[in-house]
Amino acid sequence: MSPDMEAQCARYRAKLKSEPYASIVPGRRPEVKYHAGLGLAKLAVGYQGFRGARGGEIYEYTPDGWTLLYRVESGTPMAELPWRVEA
Repeated sequence: MSPDMEAQCARYRAKLKSEPYASIVPGRRPEVKYHAGLGLAKLAVGYQGFRGARGGEIYEYTPDGWTLLYRVESGTPMAELPWRVEA
């Protein structure tokens, strides 16, 4: 069973800065990365290894602060990534 992604990412949220998008991937170095585009953030979290997606969270910076866009559990199959399911 995969660990709870929300709990894993919680400790990194304070590190978010004012870039358009950010990804939090526990276990990656650095855990928090900033992205100029949403596609790059999706690649960071949805990267497919042998066991499915890397997993993590994607945030967008809005006038109200950081908003969670996607949460992906580690091991999620590519066809089940949230941005593929909504399309």
